[in-house]
Amino acid sequence: MDPLELLRRTDKWFLGGGKGAIYAPPFPRFLTTPGFAEECYLADIRIPRMFSVLILDSGSNPIKFQSSVESWRPDRLILRHFAQGIQVRETRCVTESNAWASSFDVMETTGPLHFFQWSLLDVKPAGFGTPWTSLTAAEAHDESISARIETAWPGELEPDRTAVEAEHIGQAKASMMPSVPVFLEFGGSAPRRSWTINLAQRHDEAPLYELSMLPTKFRDGKLPGDFKLFVGPQPLEGMAHLLQHYVVEPNERLVLACGSGMSVESARASLRDALEGDVVSESEQAWRAYFASVPQFSSSDPWLTAAYWYRWYGLRLNTVDLEGLPICQESVSASGTTFSPFVTEGIGFFRNFITYSAQAHLREVSWMHDPSLAQGILQNLPKCQRADGSFPGHNYSARPPRDFYHADFATGTSQLEKLHGIEPAPSVLNALASYVAYFYRNRGFGSTYYLYAIFDQNETGQEYMSRYQVASEQAEQWEAFRVGGVDASTYFVLLANYLDTKLDTIPTTTLSFGSEAEDVLYSIRDYCWDSESAFFCDVLLNDDRSPARPATGFYALLLSDMNEPDRWREMIDRWLPHFWCESGFPATALEDPTFNSEGEWKDKRLNCPWNGRSWPMTNSHLVDAISNVARVTKDPKLYVTAGEAVMKAVKLMFHAGDPTRPNSYEHYDPVTGVPALYRGYDDYMHSWIVDLILRYAVGVLPGKDEIDPLPVDVDWIECTDIPHPRGRMDVKIERGKEPTVIIRKGT
Repeated sequence: MDPLELLRRTDKWFLGGGKGAIYAPPFPRFLTTPGFAEECYLADIRIPRMFSVLILDSGSNPIKFQSSVESWRPDRLILRHFAQGIQVRETRCVTESNAWASSFDVMETTGPLHFFQWSLLDVKPAGFGTPWTSLTAAEAHDESISARIETAWPGELEPDRTAVEAEHIGQAKASMMPSVPVFLEFGGSAPRRSWTINLAQRHDEAPLYELSMLPTKFRDGKLPGDFKLFVGPQPLEGMAHLLQHYVVEPNERLVLACGSGMSVESARASLRDALEGDVVSESEQAWRAYFASVPQFSSSDPWLTAAYWYRWYGLRLNTVDLEGLPICQESVSASGTTFSPFVTEGIGFFRNFITYSAQAHLREVSWMHDPSLAQGILQNLPKCQRADGSFPGHNYSARPPRDFYHADFATGTSQLEKLHGIEPAPSVLNALASYVAYFYRNRGFGSTYYLYAIFDQNETGQEYMSRYQVASEQAEQWEAFRVGGVDASTYFVLLANYLDTKLDTIPTTTLSFGSEAEDVLYSIRDYCWDSESAFFCDVLLNDDRSPARPATGFYALLLSDMNEPDRWREMIDRWLPHFWCESGFPATALEDPTFNSEGEWKDKRLNCPWNGRSWPMTNSHLVDAISNVARVTKDPKLYVTAGEAVMKAVKLMFHAGDPTRPNSYEHYDPVTGVPALYRGYDDYMHSWIVDLILRYAVGVLPGKDEIDPLPVDVDWIECTDIPHPRGRMDVKIERGKEPTVIIRKGT
C-alpha cells in the first residue's frame, strides 16, 4: 500500500506540513499563478497573500504563461507553465518546518529567465479590525528578506453565526487584545541578484506584472535595492512590495520559499530547511514517515481503503504543533499559556482548537503509534478551561475564546488509555472533573428527574432544525432557551462513569460521579423515552417530551449501562428507516415538516442547516449507536444493519461515488450524496472515520486480544501495526474464513 499514490489526483490543491503551515484557499482565483499567491495560514493566523512568482524572459519582458495542474498528492502539487519556446515545471510543498516552497525546473527556454519572488503584504496603522493584521517590520539581509506580521482581535465580538469570516465588534467593548506576531523569512536557493522593498498606496491585489514594482523599478537587469517602507503621508498604510530577483539558466532548478515561525530564529531555520537539500524529496519522506506511523490498512473495497488513508491525510493537514503558539485568554492577566499539539476542525474559519471536534480528533489520533498528539489534545483542555469549569467552544491564539459545546471526552480518553496503557495526566482528570461539576452546578434540568440542559442551538454544533424551534420559536434568531437534551445528558453519563473509575487518581473532587451518572441515566431511560413512539426525546420546560425527531435521539443507544435491548431493537426497527436515505443519514427525520435535503431552511439556502442534511459527525454517532446495540444484543440482523451503516457513512464522502476522489465536507445531501460544495470547506475534521473503520470493519476492541468485526460485505481486509497494550496487533479478514489475529510484542 502506497498512500501517496493511492491519493494522487488532479482536482486537489491543499498542502500542509503537519505542524501548522497550510495552503488551502477554498475557492482559489490564482491557483495556477506561480508561487503561493493566495491565503495561507500559520496555525490560526491568516496571511492573505504569501508570495507569487513573476517570470521575465532574457529581454526583461513579462512571460504570459498557459498554466495547468499536472497532479496533486498530500506531499506536493505539480503545475506546468507553458509559453512560446518556454516550459517551466513547478512543484509546491508545505514543509514540516512550516515553510511554503515552490521548486521550479526550467525545462525549455531560449535564454536565461528572471524570477521574482513577490510578497504583497498589508501595512495598516494601529487600530480596530476583525482582525487587524499588518506588516510591522521588515529587513533586507544578504540573501533573504525578513518580515514581521502582527494580528490582533477586539476583546469582545458579536459571534459570527454564518460560519464565514465576517465578524462584528461587540457593543460593550471595542478595545483590542494584545497582538500576536508571526515572523516570515523569504529567500531562494540561488544567489540573489537584486531586491527592493517599497510601500504603495492600496491597489488591486492580483498577482500581475502590471501591478508590481517591476515596470518602474527593474532597470538594466536589476532592482535598485531601495528600502522605502514606513514612508509617505499620514496615515502610514498601504501595501508593502517585497521583491527578490534571481536568474535561472536552462535546465536549472530554483527553489523560492518563505519560512515562518513564532520567532525570528524559527522563521530563519524554517527557510534554511526548505532551501538546503531537496525540499520536494524531504516533503515526500515526511509524509511517508507519517503514514508509516499509523496502522497499515488495505482492503478489497476501494472506497474503504481510500476513506481510511484520506482521513489520515486530513488529520495531518490540519495538525498544529507549533512551539510558542499562545492561547488567547478571556482575561489578559491569564495570558502566557501556549497550546500543546492539536488538530483543527478544518481549514479557514475552522482553523482553531474547537472542543466539539476535539472529541473526534482524540478518537482518531489515539490509533497512532505515538500517543503524543492525542495527549496534546487532552492537555489543551485544562489550559483553555474557564473558571466555571466549562471549556470554550473555539480557542485561538490572538482572538478571545467564545461559545460552548457539549462533547464526549470520555470515549476518546478511555480509548487512548486502552490502546497505549497510558493513564491521563492528573491535570487532565482534574479538568474533566471540573467540567462535570460545571454541569452539576449550572446545567441541571428538571425537578423530579435530572437531565442536562442545552441553552442555544450553537451548543450542540447543530443549527436550524425543528429540535430547537419546538423549544423556542426564537431559537433560529440565536436567542436563549432551555431544553433537556438527550445528547448532552448522554455525554454527561459517559464522562461521569469514566471518572468514577478514576477516583483514586483525580487530584481534587467532591462529586460522586457514579451516583450522578445513575441519576441521569435513570432520567434518560424513564423521562426521555416515549413508549408510544419508541423514541428517546428531548424534554421541554413544561416537562413534555419534545415532538421533534432529530438523530440525536439515537445517541442514548451509546449507553450500554442502560441495558434495555427490547427498547433498543424497537427504536432501531421503527426509526432507522426514517433516517436511512439513498446516500446518507439525515440529521432530522424524513417526516419532519422542516425536512429539506438541499440545505434550505424556510426556503433559503443556509451555510450550516441541520434540518435534513447528512453531517458526518452525526453519521459517526449513529454508526456507533447501531453497532453498540448489535454487539450488546448479539443480534445477527443488527450486525448486518450496523455493517451497512458503516459503509453508508464511508461511501457518502466521495465525489459522485468515485473511489479515486474522496472528500470530507461539512454536510451532504443524504439523497444525492452531493456535498456542500458551495461552502468550499473540504478536509473538514468534524467526525471520526479511521476510528469507525478500525473498530467495526476491522473489529478491534481497544485493549483486548479478540476482535468483533461487522459484516461490511468486502472480500478481504488486512490491517497491521495496530496499537495494543502488549505491542502491536495484526488482523486479516477474508470472506468465508475465520479472522486471524496476531499480537506481537514490543512497539
